Amino acid sequence: MVPLFLFGNAALECFGKDGPGPLLYVDSGFGSLEPGAVSLWIKSLEKDEDPVFGKIDILEPLPGTVLPPEIASIAFSWDDPAQSTAWLLTVKSGEDTYLTAVLDKPWWIPEKNLWDRLKEMSGTQELKVHIQGIGGWSGRKLLSANDTFFSFSEAALDARILFMRKPLPFLKAKQNPEMTELLVGDISFYGAPESVMAGPGSCANCHTYSSDGRVFGLDFDYGGDKGGFVLASMRPEMGLGVNDVFSWNAVPAREPATYSMGLFAQLSPDGRYLAATVNETSVFVMMDDLYFSQLFFPATGQIGFFDRESGKFGILPGADSDSMVQTAPSWSPDGRTLAFSGAATEKGLIEKVLDKMVLNESPKQTIEDLNKKYNVQFDIYSVPFNKGEGGRPCPLEGASNNGYSNYFPRYSPDGRWIVFTQSPTGLVLQKESRLCIIPAQGGKMRPLKCNLPVMNSWHSWSPNSRWLVFTCKAASPYTELFITHIDSEGESSPAVRLFRFSSKELAAMVPEMVPISGRLPRFVNLDAGPAPTVTMAVDGR
Repeated sequence: MVPLFLFGNAALECFGKDGPGPLLYVDSGFGSLEPGAVSLWIKSLEKDEDPVFGKIDILEPLPGTVLPPEIASIAFSWDDPAQSTAWLLTVKSGEDTYLTAVLDKPWWIPEKNLWDRLKEMSGTQELKVHIQGIGGWSGRKLLSANDTFFSFSEAALDARILFMRKPLPFLKAKQNPEMTELLVGDISFYGAPESVMAGPGSCANCHTYSSDGRVFGLDFDYGGDKGGFVLASMRPEMGLGVNDVFSWNAVPAREPATYSMGLFAQLSPDGRYLAATVNETSVFVMMDDLYFSQLFFPATGQIGFFDRESGKFGILPGADSDSMVQTAPSWSPDGRTLAFSGAATEKGLIEKVLDKMVLNESPKQTIEDLNKKYNVQFDIYSVPFNKGEGGRPCPLEGASNNGYSNYFPRYSPDGRWIVFTQSPTGLVLQKESRLCIIPAQGGKMRPLKCNLPVMNSWHSWSPNSRWLVFTCKAASPYTELFITHIDSEGESSPAVRLFRFSSKELAAMVPEMVPISGRLPRFVNLDAGPAPTVTMAVDGR
């Protein structure tokens, strides 16, 4: 077969008698090579006679990576201990070579036409990627090598990803709310994610969707009210008025809390109810460290809910104890059950918060320093919702009483699994946090294989329960988004970095999968008040 030859950003397709052949890509740094000379040059490469042959450290994709079929090209990157000046990357399935690339740097992002051809040729077969370092006095010695493997799944992601970006450290984000962005990303798109809200002028944090994508909510400090919340049904054209903005502070705070923020709000699958943490008294310290710039968890709190149909608030029985802090609610896909994180309240800790001892902690400390001072471990419970009547809370086996802090439970849309975050202590922004999975009714806990070395958290399921998006700091202090495949047995694949969603100056956070058929808000002239002058345009794709 005659190869498909790509030179830099230009592509020249050649056909043999049996149709298109294997793909050949050559970086523009090798501009002096004629197309016909490339294959001869590759064949002339010689393995270094030095018995110490370097092993390349392949950073991405990791062995066993599974990709959505619609994903735009991923990044290939590696560290090479040898003095290599070029690299030869080969993609094969069995004995069949699909792609050969000659590269002048230790990373590569295939262009669209090449990536599309590779997907077409490979189908769902596992592909072996062999990377070799080239150098030496002749420039033709093979100095190092290693392999990795990946494949494309039959299951599409079938969702877009709504997420926020904020500057770091956290103090900078707090002082500059206009730098906050709400964006939506499509993994099949080769461009940057699209901004749907920029420069709100007031603090905006967690967002939430109903399972069909028809109802949207956003934690937004409207008019300076920390309990402000935007909640509306998506319509082709709409403006947000008084009926779309409410405050959790419409309900008198329960001592020792003086107000409610409505932390970690989640919409019920049908979009009727909104559940959140209320009556919070929170441990909150801002640090100077770029990686981990805040310690945060509520020291008191109950699970409150708002009924969009009746316009009434309530505190859920079974998640309303004064002797326990209850937070981070999550709905089962049938809307009948809420999972939440709970820990015993500590009188001494609450007094430190009220006396501002916590608030006055030095920002020069590290997260490790503060974790020692303010150690907390949450367990995950489930409680019947029962139309707001609640019931008896039960600790979930595998996510409670295990010597760790367990939080942010998320049910898979098919109702089979719960994935939650676990760390030695804490609730938010923990260096050692990892994602774990249990059966939805509780059972044996397993850490997911997608976990990376530094902070894994803030996860969301795809509508078909086959993919999970989450945040991680393994590659940068500016938190990035990753996805992993979850198979029918609840096993995950190594994580894939969504590098097109990343920023060099802003951290990506609180990602949420939005059904591909769901409408997306576009905020225009977002104003913090006092009058509700927010207008919204809606994407109907």
